[in-house]
Amino acid sequence: MSSLSVDDWKARIAPHLSTSLQTVSEKITQAEAVQSWLHSASMEAAAGLGQMSGVQGEMMGYMRMMDDLEDSLPNLLAAVATLTDGCGTVDLHWRPLQPNFSRLYVDFDRDFTAKLFVRLEDCTGEAARHALQTVSAALPTGEPFPNRPNTVTGMVAREGLGMGVRVKEHIRENQTTTRSVTLLPDDQSPLENLSVEDAAQELLQHLCSA
Repeated sequence: MSSLSVDDWKARIAPHLSTSLQTVSEKITQAEAVQSWLHSASMEAAAGLGQMSGVQGEMMGYMRMMDDLEDSLPNLLAAVATLTDGCGTVDLHWRPLQPNFSRLYVDFDRDFTAKLFVRLEDCTGEAARHALQTVSAALPTGEPFPNRPNTVTGMVAREGLGMGVRVKEHIRENQTTTRSVTLLPDDQSPLENLSVEDAAQELLQHLCSA
C-alpha cells in the first residue's frame, strides 16, 4: 500500500473542504492507499462474519474495518482532524455486498448533513461574515420555488468548537430573492431566521466566547 504523509493528505483534501465535502469524500476514497485498504479490509471483514448476517453482521464488519482504519491510515485521520479544527472525523460507508461502492467521508457527528466545512479564521465580524458568505456560495443555482427555498448547510468551526450554518434563499411575491440564516448549535435549539449581521454576531459569541 503506497502511503501518504499528513501533508500529502492535507494537500489532497484542503482545497475542497469549503466547497464540497462530497468532493472531499471522492478525493479520499479514490486515493490508491484507500482503494487498496478498502479492498483488503472489506474482504477480511466479510470473511470474519462467518454465518452472521443482517444488520448485526454488517455492524460487526463495520467496527472491524474502523479499527483497522485507525491502524492502517493514521495520517489520513490526523490530516482530517487538523484541517477541521478537531471537529471532523473520518467515517466509513461500507457496502459489504458491493465493496467497490464503499467510501470514506468526513463526519461531524451532528444530526444534520453538512455540504461543506469552513474554518473561522479570526474572531472578528469580517471573518464571521466571510464564513457565512462561503456557505452561501454553495447554494444551489437557479431561482427557488415558492414555499421551497434553496438551502445549503455547512459546518463552521474554530479551535475545537463547531456550529452548523444553514442558509436559505427564498423568493418573494415580487419575484426578488432574500436570504435568511439558521444557526445549529450543538447544545441548544436552532436559531432561526437571522440576518447575516445577526448570524455573524451569534457565530462569534458561540465560537469565540472562550
